[in-house]
Amino acid sequence: MKCTTCFHQCEIPEGGRGFCRARICENGKIRPENYGCLTSLALDPIEKKPLYDFHPGSLILSAGSYGCNLRCPFCQNYEISQENLHGRSLYVSPKQLVEEAKKYVPAGNIGIAFTYNEP
Repeated sequence: MKCTTCFHQCEIPEGGRGFCRARICENGKIRPENYGCLTSLALDPIEKKPLYDFHPGSLILSAGSYGCNLRCPFCQNYEISQENLHGRSLYVSPKQLVEEAKKYVPAGNIGIAFTYNEP
């Protein structure tokens, strides 16, 4: 099957995975294996995001999963984006993630950023 999620357009055989290591072919369909699986969750300054001028001085809960369609030699998030290769991700439901973000509102959290890997 052909995965059309990114520019690699991977041809993934049954039981195989794409270049990103997060999309798999199962029962003749491409699906994201990493849905809801987090390898990192951290409260970060908003200035670390591409939203530099958006609410400066505030914090945002950064959630990251494994899987990346890039292999940047300078990647500072390699351990996060490729972590599931070592089997260390944790499933967090959308509701659980929102509840976690709400806990940090008193500390200045303004939301959730999905980050650390592509796409």
